[in-house]
Amino acid sequence: MAAKNKNRNIIRLDRETHPGGFLLRMTRKGELCSQYFTDEEFGGKTKALAAARKERDKWEDSWKGFSAKELARKERTNNTSGTVGVRLVVEKDPRWPSQPVYEYWVAQWSPKKGVRRSKRFSVKKYGKKKAYEMAVKARKKGVAGMNA
Repeated sequence: MAAKNKNRNIIRLDRETHPGGFLLRMTRKGELCSQYFTDEEFGGKTKALAAARKERDKWEDSWKGFSAKELARKERTNNTSGTVGVRLVVEKDPRWPSQPVYEYWVAQWSPKKGVRRSKRFSVKKYGKKKAYEMAVKARKKGVAGMNA
């Protein structure tokens, strides 16, 4: 796994109207928290940054993130199907002069870390509604078998 950025969630703010410092800003489960560490208050840039890192580490240790199952159920803003983990795919096959179009619903889930599973359901074979229902059912079955 890649090493974490040692200054993640911390940005430097230098403005003429305000004292310089570091802003720590984190969001967990929709809750935004922030704290400002001024150079004046902590005795310089290095000490202010160290204090911001220490506070960030404290927050990370005390805040629980989403479990794999919670993430699997979280609806994203770009979801167009109305069901998490289910999407409609329309692709053109450029290998043929007629360039046939294939349309299918895909259900996707992750049974364990680093593993992704998906099932496709053809609109041509099952019809749009039936293929969608089958994808939703496959997704629910896949998520039910996930490790927590």
